[in-house]
Amino acid sequence: MEIVCLDMEGTLTPEIWERVAEDTGVEELGMTTRDIPIYEDLLDMRLKVMKDKKIKLSHVQKAANSLELLPGALDFVNGLRENFQVVILSDTFHDVAKPLMKKLGFPFLLCHNLIVENDEIISYKLRHSKAKQQAIKAFQGMGYRCFAAGDSHNDIQMFEIAEKGFFINAPDKISSKYPEIQSFHNYDDLEDAIKLNSNFKR
Repeated sequence: MEIVCLDMEGTLTPEIWERVAEDTGVEELGMTTRDIPIYEDLLDMRLKVMKDKKIKLSHVQKAANSLELLPGALDFVNGLRENFQVVILSDTFHDVAKPLMKKLGFPFLLCHNLIVENDEIISYKLRHSKAKQQAIKAFQGMGYRCFAAGDSHNDIQMFEIAEKGFFINAPDKISSKYPEIQSFHNYDDLEDAIKLNSNFKR
């Protein structure tokens, strides 16, 4: 059996924080790893802005709940499940992602945790500085072949060790930096590429 490891935001769902920025009118909160590649720097900026602007966890959860999956994402994930195990490896947080996981049928999600007091995000706890890469290493250590797909800088760590990595929905400013990585803007084409690289006859 092989595992397909998928990023969440930008890959299967819209960016939650872009919706938070729209809802609150605070532009800085719309920045993602596409803008600030070092994830801890991005999180520290968000926490400072949220504290200054008195933006709570419930605001972020409301934004996440209002989002729909990207068109075709659910069919894509369900199609992969017929032939592969599917894992969502995301730099989101369990406290935030649940509404979107429900819309995806609650796939296996590995992400991070927030530290919250009275609806205020105080801090965060990352599983590992390279949690996505560590997860794939663990799967490979159990004998699984892994494919990976994502849209941003923080997904490169997956591509470095997966049997094959792919960009999906990545902006040109990111995908053009890594011409060796196949880039798709269509789930059907991505699924075909994954199957093409699979060891199993279907």
